[in-house]
Amino acid sequence: MALLHRFVKLNDRGNTHVFSFVVTRSVTRDLHRDVTSKELTYGYQRWAITFSRSEKVLGVYLVWRNPCEGMRVYIDFTFTLLNREHFSVNEAFTGKQVKFTFDSPAQGNRRLINMEDLYSRNFTDENGEFQLELTVANIRTVFEAELRVPPPINGGVSSRKDKKYESPYFHFGHYDWHVSVTSSSGMEGRPTVQLRRLTGFDHQCRVRYLMVIGEGERRADSGILDQLSDHDGRTPGWTPARTRLHDLVHKSVLRLYLEMILANTTSEVRLQPLPHNTPTSVLCYDRDKQAWALEPDLHSDMLRLKLVFNDVHNVPRNHLRYVCWNAYLLRRASRGYVESVCLTNGPFSNYYAQESTDDGLMMESDVPVKEIKDGGSAYIDDRKELTVQIEWIESLLLFQATYHKYDDVTRMHNYQMRREISALEAENFSLERQLFSYQKSIAYAHSRGAYVDDPGEEASDYTHEGYANGKRDYHTSDYSSRDYDYSYSALPERAFSTDTDYA
Repeated sequence: MALLHRFVKLNDRGNTHVFSFVVTRSVTRDLHRDVTSKELTYGYQRWAITFSRSEKVLGVYLVWRNPCEGMRVYIDFTFTLLNREHFSVNEAFTGKQVKFTFDSPAQGNRRLINMEDLYSRNFTDENGEFQLELTVANIRTVFEAELRVPPPINGGVSSRKDKKYESPYFHFGHYDWHVSVTSSSGMEGRPTVQLRRLTGFDHQCRVRYLMVIGEGERRADSGILDQLSDHDGRTPGWTPARTRLHDLVHKSVLRLYLEMILANTTSEVRLQPLPHNTPTSVLCYDRDKQAWALEPDLHSDMLRLKLVFNDVHNVPRNHLRYVCWNAYLLRRASRGYVESVCLTNGPFSNYYAQESTDDGLMMESDVPVKEIKDGGSAYIDDRKELTVQIEWIESLLLFQATYHKYDDVTRMHNYQMRREISALEAENFSLERQLFSYQKSIAYAHSRGAYVDDPGEEASDYTHEGYANGKRDYHTSDYSSRDYDYSYSALPERAFSTDTDYA
């Protein structure tokens, strides 16, 4: 079996996630056993890894677990076998903007490594277990549909009755969705396009998406929309400006293109910031139906909120639960509008192991406590309540709650990489000093009207201020320490796609 052991999020432009798996010897021992990991979530899609093997070769695949017709997913992924001796010997397979569809939900490499190399090159430990890293980034989720628009009967003029067309449903971010296109004045009216959630009405949901209807010159683009899906699943929708429904239909077909970006479950909590006695906590539930408690803290100059995981005792034994969330305060704005203000230092995250109680995590805000106590704050409503929105971003269950020998491999690789980077920096610094010396020598020779074939040899024929015995005397003031940025930024553009199938 393959156990999800560790996880790290790089917080880069591509939203890179790295999942580390411990693969047991059952993968290499049983030829006929289907070994598939438990599901993990990335990019609001559910994924798993599975292995294929023969007597000589081991293969690995990334599997899209919730495919649906009309939807396709593009993603960068890399499988890396971690070597137990040195990071330079790791085996890796990379796919860029690989396309997953309903008909092709699994992509990977059937020949990742020879079985003989797996054992002889020190990938496995004494128990026959090895570690595999899955790195995923730059995910795009696209849904397309064609809505049939019946032509007028006998070629007559279309009626001005209400028109409504709905797409098939699709799955994204733990919910089922569909798109409806309506017009109150028939084909001559302006269409209203609405993304609607079909499941999970016990929570609100923050959704971000991009919508295009029509095709070619007959199309309208919404741009990126950031909206809230209410308890009935409805969103505010989008109405194209100066566009009739008839203008978007081509040959009785209305084409729909939708790119889903995020769909985060939200919990709304109303707090009494000025209770008569001790602060009271208010319960809320995340998308996994785990209980949390939120309470205000007024013992600082700025308002703070404390979030406690009440169901921490439900975390399975010898496991860690990673939870990431964001928190917003709702503030009254002009003309009756309400805007959300993110708390300082968000998003927040924490790891939870099985314990009897949780001490809670304190979240800072930039709202002065004096403003809350004096009243008249834009964050306090007519009922003297403070409204907080918790946006649940990620939740993962990891195996092995304590430090383990599996963690030694990545720590060793980390030290090896740092040591090699330091050696490269020292070598680069030395080469720069030599180059600087040669440039000085050439400049001095040219000033004397001499030609230097070998700057190193010519430099030894004379002395100059700053040179001792024909050699440059380097002062530390001439060379300040250098900081080098080794971050990887060469990410592909969002529109780039190879459409290459690896299965």
